[in-house]
Amino acid sequence: MEEKDSVAWVRASRVGPVFRIHLNRGDARNPLGAEMVQALGEAVESASALGGVRVILFTAAGPAFSAGGNLGNLGDRLAAAAGPDGKDPIAAGNRRYGEFLTRLTQVPQVTVACVQGAAMGGGAGLACAVDISIGSPEARFGFPETAIGLVPGQILPFVAARLGLPAARRLMLTGRRIDAAEACRIGLLDHVAESHQALPALTRQVLESILATAPQASARTKRMLGQLPMAPLESNAALCGYLDAASELFAQQMRTEALEGVSAAREKRPARWNEAAELSALDLA
Repeated sequence: MEEKDSVAWVRASRVGPVFRIHLNRGDARNPLGAEMVQALGEAVESASALGGVRVILFTAAGPAFSAGGNLGNLGDRLAAAAGPDGKDPIAAGNRRYGEFLTRLTQVPQVTVACVQGAAMGGGAGLACAVDISIGSPEARFGFPETAIGLVPGQILPFVAARLGLPAARRLMLTGRRIDAAEACRIGLLDHVAESHQALPALTRQVLESILATAPQASARTKRMLGQLPMAPLESNAALCGYLDAASELFAQQMRTEALEGVSAAREKRPARWNEAAELSALDLA
């Protein structure tokens, strides 16, 4: 194995035609904060620029693939001053993840995620944005944003493109978590290993299948798929405009309902808006 780079947030390495990007903060469940997103973006740019690289493979350290956005520094983010352009710094930070996912869908290489554990919020969004997703039976997925007063704006186009609008609505509007079997059934995962121990062998099989295709035919087919009229992943004015507006909505939510939602999640109590107790009077017979 030829080691290309080693940093605190990700480890990147190349083995022949496969460039591996390893989320390297397993101790913190690989949060998608500013540092991680920047490191992921730099690694993808490095991989896409290398001749002979045909696959970009995402793996992760620790028990979770990624717990999603980092809300541990909420106070600092709320207190940050606006930039020279007057843009809300929370919106600007949120928008960078959409930029990363957009760029990820544009690279000519086949992108693969190997999900060994929980992938929540932005982590599930990453699993949806790649070309092929593989999971272990322990993989779990969910979009908890609305439950804590946020919106999944930057990942929503990529999730809807993979799952379709009905499944995206169902998961994002309820916050329900699903296991690997359900994820495979609805198309979030393309393959599920028989066991955690079998995940590397399954990943190798998928990589072998990709490398058996002709390089130019594969890259050109991927570009054609991204240009289909029904594919919302093409980098056009509509997608960019949507993601810009979504980042502003995210910032508005971070400064309002999310203050209560994050507090409730940390304190392991229902949020003030949760009126589920009222359902006891609802007769559904």
